[in-house]
Amino acid sequence: MKRAALFVLISAAISGYSAEGLRTLPDTAEAMGMIGGRLAVLDDPSVTRTNPATLTDIHDTTFIFTYQPWHGKTDFTNTLGMEESMLVPWKNLGSAYLVHPINDTLTAGLGVTAPFGVSINWEREGLFKYTGAYDANLQTFAFTPALGLKINDDVSIGFGLDIYRSRLQLNQKFPWTLALGGVPAPDGNMNFEGEGWGVGAYMGINFDLGERHHVALVGRLPVSVDYAGDFEITNIPAPGIALPMSPFESEIEHPGSIGVGYAYDVCEKLTIGVDFEWIQNSTHDDVPLMIGANQPLLAGQNAVPLGWEDSISIGIGAEYEATENLTLRCGYLYSDSPMNTVTYNPSIPADDRHILSAGVGYSWGQNTIDLAYSLLLMDSSSIRNNVNPAFNGNYDYDWDILTFSFTRRF
Repeated sequence: MKRAALFVLISAAISGYSAEGLRTLPDTAEAMGMIGGRLAVLDDPSVTRTNPATLTDIHDTTFIFTYQPWHGKTDFTNTLGMEESMLVPWKNLGSAYLVHPINDTLTAGLGVTAPFGVSINWEREGLFKYTGAYDANLQTFAFTPALGLKINDDVSIGFGLDIYRSRLQLNQKFPWTLALGGVPAPDGNMNFEGEGWGVGAYMGINFDLGERHHVALVGRLPVSVDYAGDFEITNIPAPGIALPMSPFESEIEHPGSIGVGYAYDVCEKLTIGVDFEWIQNSTHDDVPLMIGANQPLLAGQNAVPLGWEDSISIGIGAEYEATENLTLRCGYLYSDSPMNTVTYNPSIPADDRHILSAGVGYSWGQNTIDLAYSLLLMDSSSIRNNVNPAFNGNYDYDWDILTFSFTRRF
């Protein structure tokens, strides 16, 4: 029981950020509007992180701010027919970027984003009592300085740094009665909290193949974050069983990725893009668990096995300049989940996903407002062979995403 509980806690945290298992989606309304075909088409300041080679296409000092609320639910029905639903349906994300042309060939960009994260909440006394985290929160902020260099009229390159600041917090009930072999004792509460930094790098290359054909290549290195903080447990029934507080340490490796995008200018007003991306989620072999003097509570399990697989995403998007001031967008993206049914976890309820999006942008003077709506569709997950039998059952999902961006050119 203790082992299962701690397995859930940590696996909940790390699975929250994994990419197309919940790596956060593109973070501006222009990108979301044409979600499946943006790598070679997108030209707002978020290319600082998406594809820094495109920075050279921005000729004015430009700032963009984005707010992105998610609304969704996850419903669980276990093998006995009992039901429970995820709490707190609203999740809020945002980003900001600033781009400044240094000269005719060199452009600098700086972004502040939340590229990975999860916040999942279940009932404290619900179906996952003792076996799942009732609160699992992973917040990762990325500071991304980047440079774009124009080589010639047909080729540009870009380089950037991923500087991550990440915070991990998990809460779960602990069954002291079970741990004491049936001796009655109030439940305890376990809290894991740690923070850490990580640094990685990424690059992009753009090629213009004639007047209408454009290709973008983007590669990103993995980023390891070492977490350090405190582990706390309450209601210890007798001295010597555990310490109220001990150090907590862990390590999470954010996956690397390779993406390729192709754009075709159908005419002066219409551009269609196609993207393919590979994400190295197989780096998630296991995650170390270190809680100092409280290590015996882990019952010998000092690392969490995951066994994730590499994943892919593929999609298409389109952008149409309806008027000088009005732009219309649409897109589709498919991404497969890196997780499997054996280690599936209700603290990151997800499956293969299909995303449909539509967006609009309106410009006046030096300002632009972009809006996008995305519908995230996932098939129901039927879990029957999980390492934790309490997680077996059916999971149903429903997510809607709105994205609002404001851009100002100076």
